[in-house]
Amino acid sequence: MNNKYIRLLAMSFVIILALIFVQDFGDFLDEHSNKIIKLGVNQHCNSAGSICSASIINDKEFQRISFAIKSTVIPDVEFPMLLSVVGFDFEGIESISVSFEMPGEDLEQNLVLFSPDKSTHQVVPENWNAVAKLPKVSKNRTDWLAVVRLKSSKQEYRAEFPFHF
Repeated sequence: MNNKYIRLLAMSFVIILALIFVQDFGDFLDEHSNKIIKLGVNQHCNSAGSICSASIINDKEFQRISFAIKSTVIPDVEFPMLLSVVGFDFEGIESISVSFEMPGEDLEQNLVLFSPDKSTHQVVPENWNAVAKLPKVSKNRTDWLAVVRLKSSKQEYRAEFPFHF
């Protein structure tokens, strides 16, 4: 009877390890997929204090995403963000979201959607706004990464903007 429980425990452990591997492999494929175009970013730009941009030339069109945090970032307090997108008129934008990551930390899912600024009456808005709150971390670190995902009618784009406060 004791042997049966040990085998059940071992099989459960193997199943859990397999699920973790499949999830990690899925995340790897998602980041390195041909569907997602990763835009280049200046790693020395702090988007909490300035406007940081990521750009690419795609099908002979210049595309740029500029990201800025519009106020001081304080843990557990919401802060406004501004995103400006240029060169996506020919594709159209379906959605733009941001999530916050910290290198070496396993954080809860924290997806925030941007809303278009429709006051300019553009077919494809260039300015987008959102309000977010940083997820809780166990340590007193301030080195964050804002991961912006832009989904157009043709492609998905990803840009990472570092910031610290």
